[in-house]
Amino acid sequence: MSSSLLKNLYLFKNLKPNELDAIGALGESQQFMAGDTVFVRGEAAKALYLIKHGSVKIQQTAKNGDNIDVATLATGSHFGEMAFVDGEPRSATAAAAEMTEMIIIPYEKLALYLKTNTEVAVKFYRELSHFLAGRLRATTSDLSYAREKNLSHM
Repeated sequence: MSSSLLKNLYLFKNLKPNELDAIGALGESQQFMAGDTVFVRGEAAKALYLIKHGSVKIQQTAKNGDNIDVATLATGSHFGEMAFVDGEPRSATAAAAEMTEMIIIPYEKLALYLKTNTEVAVKFYRELSHFLAGRLRATTSDLSYAREKNLSHM
């Protein structure tokens, strides 16, 4: 895999070219057709996903069984990082919104590489914590807005 995709991703932005090449060598390219399921909520998480081309919908299932699109991620985005940190099952379903090519990096390979390359691990985990903190802030803001809106309708 080309390190050009990695260097443009938030998680890997502070890595040196040789470090990007090493991480890139861990992944494999895979194509998904529009509507293909990448993974399902509740299943065991095994990989980090990097969108090379295309887009992916992150979905939750409503009580009535309908899929609710929580986010749409496009070229240059990544997902699947939460389970890399906590080892929990997938918290949502991911499906290709269109023809999509992704780089899939197995957690086992990434964890082993980071364990043996502590300088890279420090950079990676720092960016990962900043990314997850930003996502948490956005979620908190969204929840505050939704709660405020619900209270105003009472």
